[in-house]
Amino acid sequence: MALADHEKRELAEIEQRLSVEDPKLAAKLARPSALTFLSSRTLRVLGVFATYVCGLLAMIGGVTWSSVPLIGLGAALCVGVFGHLVFQAWRAHRG
Repeated sequence: MALADHEKRELAEIEQRLSVEDPKLAAKLARPSALTFLSSRTLRVLGVFATYVCGLLAMIGGVTWSSVPLIGLGAALCVGVFGHLVFQAWRAHRG
């Protein structure tokens, strides 16, 4: 949804006032984030991968410390990631 012309002018005025009132903040906001160049799909894939790795690390830690709840948590994370991937593939295939 595109902005109306008066909304664009208002935003430009706000931006100008911000740069006059607080130039450090304006410069910080003008810089792109480190993750800006990544697509939302890439960020989702990285998040799923990080969750899976955390599950594996929890299982390894649970085995190391003989902690059944930690092993269960790690297994639940790993199975949950697999279930999420299967569900997403099924949903994409279905429609």
